[in-house]
Amino acid sequence: MVEGHMYRVAMDFIRGIKGSEEFREYKAGLERIQEEPDLYDKVNEFRKKNYMLQNAEDSEDYIERLEELDREFEDVRAIPMVDDFLAAELGFCRMMQEINQLVWEEIDFQ
Repeated sequence: MVEGHMYRVAMDFIRGIKGSEEFREYKAGLERIQEEPDLYDKVNEFRKKNYMLQNAEDSEDYIERLEELDREFEDVRAIPMVDDFLAAELGFCRMMQEINQLVWEEIDFQ
């Protein structure tokens, strides 16, 4: 368990993340989507299928399956609120990936 100084540093870091524009946009979009439970369920189904597709080991027909997923959820993704949320989620995830990469590079963990 992280204690003392490193705990305080970690909490400051977390507050910084929560204060970022990327996180605020993601949270605001999530809250808007959650106000419509049926839409929220559809968006989560898309997110789950998209995640599974992106992390599948078999990439033989990746493009075809991606296009099929896009067609399946075309009506949901056409809703501006959903499109905004997914864009905000992507922006937040990319920010977190960049932070993670920076941390590992700077500590030179081998």
